[in-house]
Amino acid sequence: MCLMQVIDDDLVDALTILGLSRKEATVLAYLLLKGSATAREIMADLSIHQPQLYNIMVSLERKGFINVQQSKPKVYAPISMGVIMEMIEGEMLKRKQAVVKALTSLTRGDKARNLLWVTRGIDNVIYNSASLIQEANSELYVSAPPVLLSRLLKYMSSIDPKVKAYILVYPSLNDELLNELKGIKSVVEVKVNRLGPFYFISPNAESCVFASSRVSLLREPETYGYVFRDRTMTLQFIHGFFDTWRRAQTVYRRGFKPSDYPLVFNSHRFATWEILKAKESKLSIEVRVKGYLTSSNEEVDVTGIPLNVTIDSDIVNFELLPSNGNKALLIGGTNALIEDIESEYIEIRLMNQ
Repeated sequence: MCLMQVIDDDLVDALTILGLSRKEATVLAYLLLKGSATAREIMADLSIHQPQLYNIMVSLERKGFINVQQSKPKVYAPISMGVIMEMIEGEMLKRKQAVVKALTSLTRGDKARNLLWVTRGIDNVIYNSASLIQEANSELYVSAPPVLLSRLLKYMSSIDPKVKAYILVYPSLNDELLNELKGIKSVVEVKVNRLGPFYFISPNAESCVFASSRVSLLREPETYGYVFRDRTMTLQFIHGFFDTWRRAQTVYRRGFKPSDYPLVFNSHRFATWEILKAKESKLSIEVRVKGYLTSSNEEVDVTGIPLNVTIDSDIVNFELLPSNGNKALLIGGTNALIEDIESEYIEIRLMNQ
């Protein structure tokens, strides 16, 4: 039997948590299953072309997931499964601790308590989600399993078509639900991933409903979620949402028409995503950024041409060459440290529009 047929999709999904692309995770899963292999064996069993495999193996070696025996031909072997499992558990624990820390900080003091509510029962989670969806006027971010997403469609269908909706579905998506999503004018992009980060609804990156993925898959006897009326907390959740989003499989994306511009974002991460997509499509765009200089906390409002875009597990930012200057500025999001500007509002325009 071909080893490709017995590689566990759940193992591949778990490995992507470590920042691997799906191709890298598939090759690593293959090596864990086989023990070791030459490049010729990997290409034959996984149907990967040599140039692509070379890049994958260089990346896996650089990231420390494989060892290379300098023989002729070279033999590739994975690090131990025990070490990899510890790495996965450590990453999951880190994510859990970040959420717990954020939840704890928001429940301290009278002022903080006004920012957070607990909603019990799956119906109440849906009702609160529907309420937030109807507030969307620029962006809508959704992470949900099909059983809950299907209950939200009628609310999503009623929002302004100018809203940009980004949907992440887990653990799978059938054709019927996908076709319904395609029929909603506000839906820009739909992705699917076997591992969902959490149930999440956020309009305008200002507020959100959150529930753990186990709860949202109806695997807990007592279902509950949280409603946050806090921009900073919401953007922290969008950080985790986006990290899964960028690595998930795209099953639908509609192109923007000239009449859709300008595109307005409160989420720096998704603004950066659309800047990258525009550059890939060779569109001539300019970007307006409102925010603060990280060096002095001074308010800024700058417009210019976007240059280099970086999107990976650690860094999401882009360079902006101001219209009235010759020095590019590095644009980051909330809590920017290495960037020149911490953005709060980003507007993407077509040139000469």
